[in-house]
Amino acid sequence: MPRITLLKLLRYREWTEELGYDREWIIQSKQAKMYDLIQLLFSKKNGFAFPLRYDYFIALSNGIDEKTHYEILMEVDSAAPYGIKMVSLVHKYPAIAQLIASHVIREKPGKLVFFEGDEDNNVIVHIDFNDITSYTEMTSVFESYLKIQSLYYNISKYAFQLGGISTYLGGDNMLVILPEEKIDRFLENLPYYLKIGVGVSRVPRKALSLASKALTMIRKGVVRKNYLILRDENV
Repeated sequence: MPRITLLKLLRYREWTEELGYDREWIIQSKQAKMYDLIQLLFSKKNGFAFPLRYDYFIALSNGIDEKTHYEILMEVDSAAPYGIKMVSLVHKYPAIAQLIASHVIREKPGKLVFFEGDEDNNVIVHIDFNDITSYTEMTSVFESYLKIQSLYYNISKYAFQLGGISTYLGGDNMLVILPEEKIDRFLENLPYYLKIGVGVSRVPRKALSLASKALTMIRKGVVRKNYLILRDENV
């Protein structure tokens, strides 16, 4: 069961509205800096973070104890316009973990709510949309962006039905975080024109590294199918 940590920027609407009308460039710049800091702090501890709406962030945080979570919170809190709140818990289904965390972060007092639990494997799926470059050359950059976003939405919706969550990485790449028991079902129902690398490890960054390695092996033709699962031999 992976550990999922949900971070919330506090008083987000109040902060944005007090910036005046010529504010969007400030908001986007500040959000990018917050993401950079959150990613850096969690990745240093072998975690991995990604934004949801940019007023919320999720981190895969296996192996990061309560004390370290608090240290991360304090550093991000000092950089956020009105501070942050953080909820961390373990659940076999990432989709349910974020659902529980979403309720807790609204209802339970305190800056950090940390639930103990038995941590298990992270399953990270790195998906690459085939030949998007040719499609872009035949159409346009924006049309290819629309196609990618449509694929991203459909895959994200399916992953969520299986208890997973997802994030768009940019370009033609996305990640899905799945329950381990749902790997085969997920792969069976994805389109043939996708390349899919799967990494499995207790350590989030290791799982992500394995997923990227698997994807690279597919791209180079080391394997002849469109997906590959690599597991951490040290687990």
